Amino acid sequence: MTIVIASLNTAIERLLLVEQHRPGEVHRLQDDRTLAGGKGVNVARVLSQLRAGELPSCPAPQLVGFLGGATGMLCRALLAQENLGGQWVDTAGATRICEVIIERQNADNATVYNARGPAIAPEERTRLHQALGQILPGASALVCTGSLPAGMAVGEYGDWIALARQQGVPSLLDTHGEALLQAAQHRPDIIKINRDELQQVSGTSLAALPQQWLAQGVRSVIITNGRRPTVAFTPDGLFAITPPRVATRSAVGSGDAHCAGLIASLCAHPQAPWTDHLRLAAACGAANAASLTAGLAPDSALDVLQQQCAVHAVSTAYLNDPHSPIE
Repeated sequence: MTIVIASLNTAIERLLLVEQHRPGEVHRLQDDRTLAGGKGVNVARVLSQLRAGELPSCPAPQLVGFLGGATGMLCRALLAQENLGGQWVDTAGATRICEVIIERQNADNATVYNARGPAIAPEERTRLHQALGQILPGASALVCTGSLPAGMAVGEYGDWIALARQQGVPSLLDTHGEALLQAAQHRPDIIKINRDELQQVSGTSLAALPQQWLAQGVRSVIITNGRRPTVAFTPDGLFAITPPRVATRSAVGSGDAHCAGLIASLCAHPQAPWTDHLRLAAACGAANAASLTAGLAPDSALDVLQQQCAVHAVSTAYLNDPHSPIE
């Protein structure tokens, strides 16, 4: 069994560590790393780490996406180093390179430069859907995450979710803007979104759109908010989850780690209460923040981090006013 993960805008990620980022000046790097990146790859990396430690029964991640050019060849090699498997469609355009600049003095000042990536030709999309059709039947779950590359319709993830629903495969959606709104119409089982992204697509009431999605058949809506509590609409009720405090090195990728922890817990322990799933998700997000690169910090004790998560039942008023009392 596998967890199929969309990686439609895969990247080479260059991480640059500086003492302090000063635009316009020459910097001497304190550290630099090159690794495969993109939100789908980040999710797969954490799933692989969980399989090697906390959740050996979690299904293996299987990436599906595009790679092209010399940078695509490098990305394949980097993925192989981490034993991250994938079904890849070759593109005429080269895989993008993204840069992340992290300050040693202030991890909150991370600067991310995300390249747009190659435009996808119609025949490349056709080959992608052929690959998806081969590996999706029998999968444990589908994760649709990240931005859509140029050349792909805004409803792309909706097509994936509709196919997953036909196959009886549960799906998790983590994207933004119009792509989110279009895909949500196809009723993914879980929508994971951060508070800023929700504000961009909702009206004055932040609770209205999640409640609309739930009424349409979405099973759960998870709204993260950085270090502040996550709000989760679940079949077991509405909860606020305060994440554990860690010494942050880089928060880049913490949302992806949260997704990985959530879907891993749901697949490995489907009968567990949602509060357990939410604790592992929050612990994974925190463990990522304690790492310089995307993924769980090597010395993370996830069992301890889960115990440090505070979970409270709340009302919908809490989402609109996170300073309101927790019930």
